[in-house]
Amino acid sequence: MTITDHRRAPQRLRVSFTDGSTSELVVFRAAEKDAPIVLCLPAMGVRASYYTAVAAELAARGHTAVLADLRGNGGSSVRPSRSTTFGYAEMLETELPEIVDALRREFGAERVTLFGHSLGGHLSVLHAATSPHVAAAVLVATGTSWYGRVPGIRRPARFLGLQIIRVATALHGYLPGWLPFAGKEARGVVRDWMHDAVHGAYLVHGSRVDYEAALARSAVPVLFVVLPGDRYVPEPCSEHLAAKLRSARVAWAEIPPEDVGLGRTHHFRWAHRPGAVVDAAVEWLGSGNTEVTS
Repeated sequence: MTITDHRRAPQRLRVSFTDGSTSELVVFRAAEKDAPIVLCLPAMGVRASYYTAVAAELAARGHTAVLADLRGNGGSSVRPSRSTTFGYAEMLETELPEIVDALRREFGAERVTLFGHSLGGHLSVLHAATSPHVAAAVLVATGTSWYGRVPGIRRPARFLGLQIIRVATALHGYLPGWLPFAGKEARGVVRDWMHDAVHGAYLVHGSRVDYEAALARSAVPVLFVVLPGDRYVPEPCSEHLAAKLRSARVAWAEIPPEDVGLGRTHHFRWAHRPGAVVDAAVEWLGSGNTEVTS
């Protein structure tokens, strides 16, 4: 692991994993050396660089922010194909523990905060439930993918969309990039995501961890940042995920589209002007309500 110092410019951090793969992180340092660390995890199929403005805002507000691509994207050395697949287990149990440990060593931090968007939020809350090194989790536009919590006429439409995704992934051996959904993605990731989308519960294939039980036991505080009218993650979907956190402090922040410079809510474009989202996260992190209770 090496970091090249470019003063206030973002820094590059390469992390190697036990399976021989690597990933490059981008670090936005806060002015204070002992600033809290926030690890940002992106949505499915989205490069971490999309959240550059988010990381810059966090750094300006006193938090050292780290952008990490999910396995198979951006700075990851792995690419999904018919012959190369992976799922949540590799991200949760191979990559995230090593990334968090690398950041703890580099910055001398006991714990880090996870800041996840959409799928990145899923991975954040699942890792928080199984790691002693997570102080808090901020979940932006994150909720169960279960079609059963999608309201109204969109429920059967969501179910139909799931079947299209399932068939396309089976035919190609991976989720093809031409679908207007999440870009090219490994069939293992789709399989794990699909279980939640169909059944409303997590099942991480290839893992011995019962993540549903881990969520119920987790005492890591969680902030749900809700984008009202989000067609990908309606509010009942966020509420369904929050209900799994029976032992944790859960807080809510609603960010209307005008607060992020939009005429109507967009699942992704809030990241272009993330000031209101970052303000909500930083205010909550500094509120004193994020102490792990056990």
